[in-house]
Amino acid sequence: MSGFRFALQPLLDARRRTEDEARARTFAAANESARERERAAALRAAFVRAGRALHAPTSDLGAVRDALAAAELYGDAVARADAAVRRAAEREAAARAEFARVRAERRQVEALRDRARAAFRAELALREERELDEAAGARHNAATLFASSFHN
Repeated sequence: MSGFRFALQPLLDARRRTEDEARARTFAAANESARERERAAALRAAFVRAGRALHAPTSDLGAVRDALAAAELYGDAVARADAAVRRAAEREAAARAEFARVRAERRQVEALRDRARAAFRAELALREERELDEAAGARHNAATLFASSFHN
């Protein structure tokens, strides 16, 4: 549609860029959250293995002491990893909320653009209708003049 210019196009372009950036931050936060969950799962599995080693029948006191130390280390690491998972999940939720907010803002400006385009189309159609009416009126007037010239 030639002639339509959206006055807020720079704002819409900026909102699109902001949405793209928010989308990228959301993907990064989701990836970080997944990495933290995988890390915590690996540490949890190591903690379980250390616990099994602790309960394995043995008469070697050194092996029992090593298994106990490993279980304690892995237990602490699992607790820290779980805290990291919670923090990563909070960052992911915040990024998703921000992405939803900026997407809604972009859609609002697009709705304004769509309304402005519809108003432009309606004005254009009205203008074309007036031009057609004027042309038809001019033809009618010309035909009337032409016909009246035979009666005089």
